[in-house]
Amino acid sequence: MNNFIDNLKELSEINQVKYNDLKSIISDMDLGEEYNICGLLYLHMKEGNLTLDDIKSSCNDFTYQILKTLDKLNKINFSQQSEEAENLRRMFFAITKDIRIIMLKIALVTTELRHIDKSNNEYNLALAHSIFTLYAPLSARLGLMTYKTELEEGAFIIEQPELRQQIQDEVDNRFHKRQPIVNRLTTLVENCLTDLNIKGKVYGRKKHIYSIYKKLDSHTLDNIYDLIAVRAIVETVADCYALLGRLHSILEPMESRFKDYIATPKPNGYQSLHTTVIFEGFPVEIQIRSEDMHKYAEYGIAAHWLYKEKKSKQDNLDTRLAWLRQMMEDEDSSIDELADSLSQDIYNNDIFVQTPKGKVIYLPMNSTPIDFAYIIHSEVGNKCVGAKVNGKMVPVNSTLNNGDIVEIITNPKSKGPSRDWLKICKTSEARNKINTFFKKNMKEENIKLGKSMLESAIRAKGYSATKLLTEENIQECLSYYSMAEDELYASIGANSMSSKLVSGRLISIHDRKIKAEENKTQENTTISLSVPSDKHIAIKGLNNILVKFANCCHPMYGDKIVGFVSAGRGVIIHRDICPNVQYFKSSRLIEASWKDIAQPNKKKK
Repeated sequence: MNNFIDNLKELSEINQVKYNDLKSIISDMDLGEEYNICGLLYLHMKEGNLTLDDIKSSCNDFTYQILKTLDKLNKINFSQQSEEAENLRRMFFAITKDIRIIMLKIALVTTELRHIDKSNNEYNLALAHSIFTLYAPLSARLGLMTYKTELEEGAFIIEQPELRQQIQDEVDNRFHKRQPIVNRLTTLVENCLTDLNIKGKVYGRKKHIYSIYKKLDSHTLDNIYDLIAVRAIVETVADCYALLGRLHSILEPMESRFKDYIATPKPNGYQSLHTTVIFEGFPVEIQIRSEDMHKYAEYGIAAHWLYKEKKSKQDNLDTRLAWLRQMMEDEDSSIDELADSLSQDIYNNDIFVQTPKGKVIYLPMNSTPIDFAYIIHSEVGNKCVGAKVNGKMVPVNSTLNNGDIVEIITNPKSKGPSRDWLKICKTSEARNKINTFFKKNMKEENIKLGKSMLESAIRAKGYSATKLLTEENIQECLSYYSMAEDELYASIGANSMSSKLVSGRLISIHDRKIKAEENKTQENTTISLSVPSDKHIAIKGLNNILVKFANCCHPMYGDKIVGFVSAGRGVIIHRDICPNVQYFKSSRLIEASWKDIAQPNKKKK
């Protein structure tokens, strides 16, 4: 792989500058040499000097997978309105899994923004839209505030150059007028540090133009008190409060303008002391923070997720990212452990795909184009005849992956979905809509299919469908479900009613009738023989057993008979043509026959 890198053709002068910028950003993010190499390779891919196939054949799998992921991220469509923004960010995390790839992508976008002409041509406007939609909010969520600010400022120049320049001019004008005041306040704060024997640095700063622009909806420039501020960076927390106390003792603080973000950090983990004081008749904000707080505010990882996005509550993504800050604060946690934890926790059970127009759809893992089609609309699913994934035709039972762009091919003449789709789709929504189609549009076929399915279910339980599906049994079953016969069969055929459930109901009806007949036979037996059984009846394999004659068929001497072993009341003898015999379980029938009965002797004449 090293030879491959060394043998890359030389970068042009402008590309060398871009690469140096990229290396600097990657170094600030502390991503390491492997990601530095990936950044270099990606620049070559963007220039058309390399393809993924080149990288696959010449680099290790780790490098190839990173470049493959970055290439996939390029295909995300940002054309949807703001309501899709959070879904795009979710899909971004689901695709990358590794937090370092997200950071590398932010570094690449920042580098690209630095080296474009920032005119509002179509490409640049698309880049600016992607920054506002995805990359700036992601940078904020990961605490990369330096790059979040740079991205927003650059995108603002592209989208609204005249408005941005107007705000810039007004801010510069105010800063120019107040520069001497800011300089004198800076000197005063430095003198306080000297008096307190505290090491630190103090400087004036202007608020970023895009941040000012976002506040102008509810404020005027004169009411934005942190438009111009003085910032003091000291060594320890104790130094922060010591300096604050000294400043408040010699300057007039504005009521309600003091914020202690050290004791109570912002939701993003930001810490600092903010106070607005009146100095020479002007309100000026002073920020006091330690070196660690300043570094965290500028380059922190996985902190800034809700602040300034005006969310009413945390979503699932925010909840799952919240622990990242805790890990970053643990000195024993390495960047590798952090990345590994993220890869195992972010959206392992969902995938995020897009329509060709950029709408984000999230589905369960292993979902298919069929699931996607029915999420879009019932008719799209019903008329689906094929699918394209990332521009290529695929079978409708293909498994979708994070970041896929899915297009459903429909035909208005399609007869509808296949029943096999019920076994393929993964979402209950798709199954329900397919079943609804069959129920509404294929009633006759469903009736035939439903009856066949019910008969099969009955036979599977060891019963005769002919004996169970009598008019009397069916009517009792229909009464229980409050349905007509065709409706029952159609519901089974459309898979909206279980054939196993209905067959169980019919078996219950049948068994109950058999039991009732057994009891009736036992109760109504009128002929009882108390004489030894061998005088009249022969029971195969049994002797001296109680024998009774059934009242239902009144067996007479000479009739062909069969015995029914009753529960505790001996053997009941029936004619073998008795209609009730067919309902008896064969295991309880026993062979029986008449014994010869001797005729009386005639008297001699």
